Amino acid sequence: MRTLATVALLLSALLTGCGRFQTEGDFFFVRSAGADLPVWVRGNTDSGVFMVVLAGGPGNSSMSYVSPVTESLEEKYAVVYWDQRATGVAQGNPTPETLSLEQFVADTHAVISTLRQRNDVQKLFLFGPSWGGTLGTAYLLKHQEGVAGWIDLDGNHDWQKNWDFALDYVKVYAERKLAAGEEVDTWRGVPEWAESMKGTRMSSDNLWKWQRLCTKAGGYFHDPSNSPGVGADLLLFSPFSFGAMLTNNGLVLEKILSDDAFYDALQMSPKLSRITIPSLVLWGRHDGAVPVAMAHDAYDNLGTPPEHKFLVIFEKSAHMAPFEEPEAFLTAVTQFIEKYR
Repeated sequence: MRTLATVALLLSALLTGCGRFQTEGDFFFVRSAGADLPVWVRGNTDSGVFMVVLAGGPGNSSMSYVSPVTESLEEKYAVVYWDQRATGVAQGNPTPETLSLEQFVADTHAVISTLRQRNDVQKLFLFGPSWGGTLGTAYLLKHQEGVAGWIDLDGNHDWQKNWDFALDYVKVYAERKLAAGEEVDTWRGVPEWAESMKGTRMSSDNLWKWQRLCTKAGGYFHDPSNSPGVGADLLLFSPFSFGAMLTNNGLVLEKILSDDAFYDALQMSPKLSRITIPSLVLWGRHDGAVPVAMAHDAYDNLGTPPEHKFLVIFEKSAHMAPFEEPEAFLTAVTQFIEKYR
């Protein structure tokens, strides 16, 4: 009965009018090197303060980041959601050769340039979670001018270095479980496997095995009940398309793992000192995907003067602090933007 009622409610909503996501914001495409990149500008554009979201993954849609947390930010600032080539709900027909870090940076610059042409952008902040931290780092190494601040959330700025930290995460968790005699069948042999993988190049096979273990260890959500899922409004009444995201999903990651030049370009720790703008480094204490050791690597190596860079560790979060500790996340981001707006 409950299922029938839910279906009836969804059909009623589909047939009787527009959802708020269909009427809010400015939605347009930016064409760049064979890709059509969807851009969705929402929130308080009159503030002149724009926060550009660089989606994670690679493969996620930035539109799936619309949540009560970002909607709270939209009350104060404009928040810009856009999808990278061959990810999320991006369209077009980009060739495999254009799946490179250099082209992703060029796309980001095209989106920001278009944003400036269409709006009175007085202060612009970049927000990069996970893979978005990879892209944001690469972007800032080439374009710091005009960016008021960098907000790095669990960003993977050095894939090979992070691979070793991520292997250590599942190794330590497995050792703890085995010592306690818990889930022995699941974790037996994992410490030895993780140790043997350290220093090796990431590949499809070892990545998927690690990812399954990281999920079991709570490396993405410290408390799985904090996972938000995808709301009906976003799924049914917005530019977001779950089908399109699934179609694109995996294309960029597959290219990274098979293209030595692309993979090598993702090792950026030695270059962080060239980034000197105000920076906010945000991390979950229990992050297994990009462990907290990478937070210290980012903070210590950024070239930003100490009085203009900040490190915040969320003690009850893994990889998804905006959903696990939303109030603390909002406070940290808002204070940073207000300081440098």
